[in-house]
Amino acid sequence: MPPYLSRGRRNAALLLSTTLVASLTTLSTKPAWADPDQAPAKNPIFLTGPNEGAPNDIAMRYLRAHPADHGVGDADLSDLVVSSSYPSRHNGVTHVNLTQRHEDLEVFGATATVSVARDGSVIFVGDSLVSGLSAKASGDASLDAVEAVEAAADALDLADPKNAKVMSRTGGAAQRTVVSGAGISDQPIPAKLGWQPTEDGLRLAWQLVIDDSSDTHLWNAAVDAETGKLLNADDWTDHDSPEDLVSTLGRREPQAATIATASIPAARVSPPNPAVDGSSYQVFEFPKGDPNDGPRTLVTNPADGTASPYGWHDTDGKPGAEYTITRGNNAYAYTDKDANNQVDPDSAPDGGAGLTFNFPADLNEHPQTYAQAAVTNQFYWCNMVHDISYRYGFDEMSGNFQVNNYGRGGVGGDDVLCEAHDGSGENNANFSTPAADGGRPRMQMFLWPGNQFGLPNAVTIDGGSAAGTYEAEYARFTPAPTSAGFAGEVVVVNDGVGATGDGCTAYSLPSGAVAVVDRTSSCNFYTQVVNAEKAGAAAVVVVNNVAGNPAVMSGSMNPPVGIPAVMVGQADGRAIKAGLPASGKVHRNLARPAMRDASFRSETIFHEYGHGISNRLTGGPNINCLTGDEQMGEGWSDFLAITALLNPAIDDPENARGYGQYPLFQDSRVGGGIRPRPYSRNMEIQPFTYDSIKTGGWLDGTSLAAPHGIGHGWAAVLYDMVWNLVDRHGFNPNIYDGWNTGGNNLALQLVLDGMKMQGCGPGFVTGRNAIIAADAALTGGENACIIWGSFARRGLGYSAVQGTTNRNDNSEAFDTHPSCRGDFVGRSAQPALNTVIAGDAAPMKFKLAANRGLDILASNSPYSRLVDCDTLKTVNPSGPVTPRPTPVAARNPGGSHMSANANGQYNYPWKTDPSWVGTCREFVLTLDDGFQYRTYFKFIAG
Repeated sequence: MPPYLSRGRRNAALLLSTTLVASLTTLSTKPAWADPDQAPAKNPIFLTGPNEGAPNDIAMRYLRAHPADHGVGDADLSDLVVSSSYPSRHNGVTHVNLTQRHEDLEVFGATATVSVARDGSVIFVGDSLVSGLSAKASGDASLDAVEAVEAAADALDLADPKNAKVMSRTGGAAQRTVVSGAGISDQPIPAKLGWQPTEDGLRLAWQLVIDDSSDTHLWNAAVDAETGKLLNADDWTDHDSPEDLVSTLGRREPQAATIATASIPAARVSPPNPAVDGSSYQVFEFPKGDPNDGPRTLVTNPADGTASPYGWHDTDGKPGAEYTITRGNNAYAYTDKDANNQVDPDSAPDGGAGLTFNFPADLNEHPQTYAQAAVTNQFYWCNMVHDISYRYGFDEMSGNFQVNNYGRGGVGGDDVLCEAHDGSGENNANFSTPAADGGRPRMQMFLWPGNQFGLPNAVTIDGGSAAGTYEAEYARFTPAPTSAGFAGEVVVVNDGVGATGDGCTAYSLPSGAVAVVDRTSSCNFYTQVVNAEKAGAAAVVVVNNVAGNPAVMSGSMNPPVGIPAVMVGQADGRAIKAGLPASGKVHRNLARPAMRDASFRSETIFHEYGHGISNRLTGGPNINCLTGDEQMGEGWSDFLAITALLNPAIDDPENARGYGQYPLFQDSRVGGGIRPRPYSRNMEIQPFTYDSIKTGGWLDGTSLAAPHGIGHGWAAVLYDMVWNLVDRHGFNPNIYDGWNTGGNNLALQLVLDGMKMQGCGPGFVTGRNAIIAADAALTGGENACIIWGSFARRGLGYSAVQGTTNRNDNSEAFDTHPSCRGDFVGRSAQPALNTVIAGDAAPMKFKLAANRGLDILASNSPYSRLVDCDTLKTVNPSGPVTPRPTPVAARNPGGSHMSANANGQYNYPWKTDPSWVGTCREFVLTLDDGFQYRTYFKFIAG
């Protein structure tokens, strides 16, 4: 049991009659009951009662019986196929994913997810169905698959395909074909015919998946099969936009933390049935988010025997490890410094027969000096996320990532490629998720140089006219300069061939010299460094051949070079060369902190892996369909990371909890981080409400960037929900325990269950409804009012309207569900206005079935909030969308406090404010089970 005991649970069920259309949700307008202590005996109402038959048949029958509820006609549902179907073990719900077809061909993205309970009741439907199929379909297959690849490459601005050829082809209407990578894709390119929805109706199209060889993109492209026009392109690689990070990366001084936090040790958490294989890993142990949370420790036998029954180094399903390196059933971790999507030689650390992965790491040096430790940490955390998410339902049948599925369903062969020190970028991380179960995902973790503090390396000249220290960039393919440095006589290279100083052919040097070469197009950096090493150099200084900042250097990793190389700017290089002869050294720039490594950020690893979870669970394991401006993938990833790593000793729901502080060189998780605002239940710190997603709807008339800024808003709502559930059910530091052992465990379970239910193309309202439906299926709706209240406070209340998933057609509302609200005794019922003199005390009375004591209020309860006197909506009188008027904590007059009599009549004396004259406010009192008493006031002068 969790050490933090929860309050006694009380049924607070929801009358759930949820039929999801693409735009909004219809719920019963009548309360299920008026008194929160008089819960009905019956469970919440699903879309239907029990049904006979197999879940797939029930789902098909239900959808065809209710076409109008989903904006389609009977004919549009005449050809439905089951794309996937699987049960969730913990709640008995079967998730049936149906795809529309027309003339035997799939309509791309046109799906419905129907969730069916154990007794055959239909719980929830999420859909992205398309109407009028037969009236809007056109096009002929004039292009073949190879021609479609060529057209897509042109439209996506890729290189011209070279020798593209068909590797395999199957019959049938879809003409499924596999085309060679042709120099533009790191993997063969699957292609199939189907119908692509457009504004003008369906067009016959080739759907292609291109693993971009030139950049970090996994393109899902639809090319018109008749004209070759690019009709749609989705990038299945999730990563931060560099443009969105500019403002945070430019901070030279670390942003001040709201509260200074020390490294507070968390209780060690182990799986209840560890897979004992003798393995050990020196890592930042769960639940440490990064080095800010404490030092590395040695963890033994961390694999969960339920999720990874033979440990993390198995692939054959028998006792005994198949690999002694950082590779196994769930993940393969290594470095890819040259960005060729291949394993750098010997970069997967070897733990030997004892599986002992204990490698040194000095965080005051460059990450390249401790690559083995970084890869070990990334391997540990990739496996931890696998095992933890398995406990919450991301298993083989739902499409998780494993080589061997151990006969538990699903498709294997899709362990995560966990790449550390990836050379395709910096100041970032990403995750690419193939749509089909069995497709191997790729996680790329980058270095964060911290160039806001100066360049990471330096060249110091000891004497002469060039004496001094010059900043320098680093090379990905060489060892890193250390703080002690590599010293020697500084010598300008002259190989006697071609341009002086390029070092492209063999030459000789004094032993141990620091070689100076010029950047050139005659040969690459790798060749220059190899020649210097063969000549006996201790280090290499490359002088840039153009003005401006020096560049980060990339080169081959095979065979490896053994000496460090740096690059200085053109002007600095000229000064160094003019001051020779002299001695000097190449070293880390000691005037600034050392570079930081994303592989040491479990928070980032959890976030990136979370993209794979949300992509696989939404719409089923054989489709990626998080589309639209309101897609919440970034929000779910932040939520999963922060909730899994929650530590009440450090985290305070009313203060700032940022994301991404460590790579910004902030020393506390309460720093600003890389999101538009930190997470907090305090709306002055995190002011997001639903209308904040609109263009110009964020602070100072700016717009939240899609998808990260908008996703951060979704995570802000879920962050509130987590803490509200923790307040109700307590906090359990053991994340492996069941969903019913802590509010944090429950929140993780409900969010993953909601992903399985919500269907393709969800927006915020759809996501909200799916979580509420998940609670109805799991607990009988016990937490519905808490969840409703969490969403309502952020503008996603009962009356909120989603519109489409365009960012500008939603409408926020702050009311909770009718079954979760009641009226105060002696006050006008909602929505009538009560009149009170501003500054007076207002007795707020409510009635329960019995006196439950005084410890019955939810956190931050009660409060009042400014509303418009005519519409009663929470809007800013001055016009801006964000921030909305924030809730103001209610206070008592004098020494008074809430009281209750023996019959359950409660009285909360509320001291109003004299400055409220001429305004209107809503007063909200929330019980610990989420039930709310609400009323409106108009304040007049005395």
